[in-house]
Amino acid sequence: MGFRYRKSINLGGGFRINLSKSGIGYSWGVKGYRITKTAKGNTRRTASIPGTGISYVQESGKNNGARSNRGVNPASPRQMPAIDNNHYDTQNIVNNTANVMVSAGLEDMLARASRTLKLNKFANIGFWVTFILGFGFQVLLLFAAAFLILKIFVRTKGTIALDYSIDPDQQSIVDDRMNPVIKITECEKVWRIMQTSRVIDKKYASGASNTIKRTACKASTKAPFPFKANLRVASFKTGKETLLFLPDKLIIMQGSKIGALNYNDIIISKHTTRFIESEGVPKDTQIVGQTWKYVNKSGGPDKRFKDNRQLPICLYGELELTSLLGLNTVIMYSNPQV
Repeated sequence: MGFRYRKSINLGGGFRINLSKSGIGYSWGVKGYRITKTAKGNTRRTASIPGTGISYVQESGKNNGARSNRGVNPASPRQMPAIDNNHYDTQNIVNNTANVMVSAGLEDMLARASRTLKLNKFANIGFWVTFILGFGFQVLLLFAAAFLILKIFVRTKGTIALDYSIDPDQQSIVDDRMNPVIKITECEKVWRIMQTSRVIDKKYASGASNTIKRTACKASTKAPFPFKANLRVASFKTGKETLLFLPDKLIIMQGSKIGALNYNDIIISKHTTRFIESEGVPKDTQIVGQTWKYVNKSGGPDKRFKDNRQLPICLYGELELTSLLGLNTVIMYSNPQV
């Protein structure tokens, strides 16, 4: 038998993830009690008396019951009324409710994360309400201080550490999965496409047959609260929704509602798209053409409009994510070479 070295870092919080050739295994717990879900699907509960060497282990087999999708909307665009007289077939590209999108395996962790976020929100609201009212009723400032202490406690002790241990023969697989999305976070501009519409008269849409509504993403390689990981991840925040790409799962956060999907439950496609840019052109993109704000059939400017300016056509990348549980996301990024 050869020697085997596996890096394992305990960041606190009790959650450990092991990526090996046989699959993905999870374990979590506290000193004296730990629950382990093996790569084969078995659940092992270990209770011990610290310092004595005495322990009790109970293991149960994999639950083969089929997971019901009844009542869950599939990931299809939601058709909306036309936004104006020049658009039709308007569709919102939105995700299902986060806590509906859950693959088997991490329900306990998600429940804990949800409780932490709710408690953090409660502490925030309590602090600001009592702090503002405290100017008129100074006794409330004591409650404001108590809520502040609660918030500090939640932010420090409520953090869920994700301790990844990756076998050497799985490292290249994890790199192939994570490196592209990490590179997307490094693009100068990242957006979420929230709505698409078809165009009736291309003249008033710079010659485009489709238009989109997009929102800027805040991209990061650090896991957002309440999570903390021992390696680089990819996080994309838009409004109140955050997508967190981990080596084994995609986590969807919507306020205090959290979902998690295995990558084998997600349909992923990537491609490039030509986009008529009316805002600033990112430095890391490619300009592949020019058009006009108001264009005639020959491709030239429509001279009836005084404010008719030339617009660049940029080549952007797009990452599309869908699933039967209701994931429906399109991420646009400025560097098409990613």
